[in-house]
Amino acid sequence: MTSTLDRLTDAMNAAASTVHEEELRPLSASPARGRRLAGERRQPAGRRWRHRAWAAPVAAAVAVVAVIGLAVAASNGLSGTPRQAGPAHPSAAPHRFYLTIDLGSWKTVVRSTATGNIVATVPAPSLEVSGSVPPALAAAGNGGFYLAAFEHGRSGEQIYRFRLTGNGQVTGFTRMPGGSLRPGWAADALAASPDGSMVAVGAYYQRERHLGGNRFTSPDRSDQLVLIHTATGTQSIWRGGQPTGGYGHFRLGSLSWTAGGRELAVLGEWCRDYSGLGGEDCSPGQRLAQLRAIDPAAPGGRVLEGRLLLAQSPRLPYLAQALISPDGSVITAMVLHGQVVGNPQISGIFPADMTIEQISTATGRQFGVLYQRHLGDTSEVSGPMSDPLTLIADASGRNLILDGGICGPHCSNEFNGWLHQGRLIPLPPTGFAHREATEAW
Repeated sequence: MTSTLDRLTDAMNAAASTVHEEELRPLSASPARGRRLAGERRQPAGRRWRHRAWAAPVAAAVAVVAVIGLAVAASNGLSGTPRQAGPAHPSAAPHRFYLTIDLGSWKTVVRSTATGNIVATVPAPSLEVSGSVPPALAAAGNGGFYLAAFEHGRSGEQIYRFRLTGNGQVTGFTRMPGGSLRPGWAADALAASPDGSMVAVGAYYQRERHLGGNRFTSPDRSDQLVLIHTATGTQSIWRGGQPTGGYGHFRLGSLSWTAGGRELAVLGEWCRDYSGLGGEDCSPGQRLAQLRAIDPAAPGGRVLEGRLLLAQSPRLPYLAQALISPDGSVITAMVLHGQVVGNPQISGIFPADMTIEQISTATGRQFGVLYQRHLGDTSEVSGPMSDPLTLIADASGRNLILDGGICGPHCSNEFNGWLHQGRLIPLPPTGFAHREATEAW
C-alpha cells in the first residue's frame, strides 16, 4: 500500500474508531548505517526546525502550519502484567481528553480524544515567545499536569502546574515553586512523580549566538537531569557520567517513575562524536544507550552510577526510548532495527523498522511486542519537537503515547494514534499537517 493510501486509511479508520494497520514489515536482524552524500553534514535531527526559526522566522512560521506531530498510545503498555497483542475490536479511548501543543494557534490546548476538537486552552505563554523551543508536558498520578515553557521577561524556562476538570477545563494554573531552569537551558523531557511531589527535567543547553544578523542556538554541552521538589522548590543536578570507549557526549532520552517515586528510570544516550542537539541524532554505530534507575532522594550525582535496568545489545541495537512500569517489573521500550533509509538528496537518521516491546526488568527477557511499524525514509523530521520519536506514559502507566516526528519525502509517513491490542487507533485530528507537537493525557 502506498503512503498516501495508508494516510487516508488511518483517517477513515479514526472515524470508525478502529484501525487495520497496513504498514507492518519483517524486521531485520541487525542495524546498518545509511549512506550520506559526500561532504554532507546533517543538521541535528530532533531540532532542525529550531535552527530554521532563528534564521528565517517568517519562513518557519509558514512551514510549521504544514507540520506533523505524531502520537500513538499503547493500551496496558506499562502495567506490571505484560500483554500479548490480540484480535482488534472497536474500543473506547482510555481518556476523554488529551493535551497538546497546537501549532496552528501556537498554544497549549486540551482536545477531545474522540473528535480532536479543542475544548480548552492552557493559559501558558505562547510558543511564539520562545521563538523555536517547544513546551514540554507531563502528567502526574494525582491528576495534575506540568508544563515547561518560556515567558516574556524571564531568562529561564518556567515550569507550571494545573489540573483538568471533568469536562476538560483548566483549573489551578500556577507557576511551580523552584520551577525555573537556569538561563541557557530548556526542557527536552519532563516527568512528574506519581504524587506530584517531584518533577524530573531533562535539560539541554541552547544558548543563543548571533551570526550575520540571524540568531542561532549553540548547544555545546551535554544534557543535565534536574530534579525539583515541588513543595520546597529545591533542585538537584545530575550529569551523565563518562563511560569507557570514548563516549563523551551525554544526551537524555526518556524519564519515568516507579510508584511512590522511589526510583526514577533514566534512558541515557552517550555519543562518541558530537551529535549537536540530542542523542536522537547520534549515529547508530556511535551511540551507547542504557536505562538506569537513580535514587531521587540523593543530592545529585551521575546517571551512569545508577542501577542498570537495560542496555543496548545486538538484540536491542537501537534503544530509542524506554519506560519502567509503576511496580518496576516491566520495561516498555521502543527499539529500532534494520537499515537506515534516506533518499538521493539526504541521508536517513534512524533504522527503518520500529517495535514497541515489553521486557522483564529482572531477566531482560522479552515478554512480547505491542506494536511494530516500518518507518521508511527517515531523512527529515517535522515540527518543533524535542525528540522525533518519544514514548509518553499516562499517569496510570497503562496507556502510552508514541510522539514522533518522522516526515520523509513529501511528509508521507506520519502516523498519529494510540495502540489497542497491537493496532493503531488514530488520535484526531488526523491526516497531513494536523499541527500537533508534544502530547500528554
